[in-house]
Amino acid sequence: MFNFARSKLLSAFAALTLLSALALLTSCGATATTLTATSWTPTPTPVPLPTIGAGNVERVAALRTLAGHMGWVLSVAWSPDGRLIASASVDGKVRLWAAESGQLLRTLTGHTDWVRSVTWSPDGRLIASGSDDGTVRLWEADSERLLRTLTGHMDWVNSVVWSPDGRSLASGADDGTVRLWGIP
Repeated sequence: MFNFARSKLLSAFAALTLLSALALLTSCGATATTLTATSWTPTPTPVPLPTIGAGNVERVAALRTLAGHMGWVLSVAWSPDGRLIASASVDGKVRLWAAESGQLLRTLTGHTDWVRSVTWSPDGRLIASGSDDGTVRLWEADSERLLRTLTGHMDWVNSVVWSPDGRSLASGADDGTVRLWGIP
């Protein structure tokens, strides 16, 4: 669902960023005449591309497109065994896809706002998602079952990540906190 207030906030943020950049350039001696769109062309810095496996990046191609979300996709994560992909979106849903075929397998519903982050537990049994509704939700990966809703953040949850042993989960939010959750 499109959030008009958030769109205005993002536009205001973009304008503020542009003004900050102009102020920085001005403080370095740039004048308005040197900042016109026709007179300034960025010079890209070449970045060496890594070799992928036995081939090289010139052979990299899209394998498939996973379509089904009704808005921006903000996070994707592979399952530990590589068979599934989880995606999180502004439509408030987490979707699970078969990596090999691209088939939509399940849709996890429960969040009431944008889902910004999704992650798999190291053993692949659980999925955690963080949302603008201020919650972290734990899902059973082989079903659509919501196991637990973790509350405590006072603002948008931007990131969730499992500890390597799978016994803890960390979440970071716009309230300026990182919360550590013990997972039995």
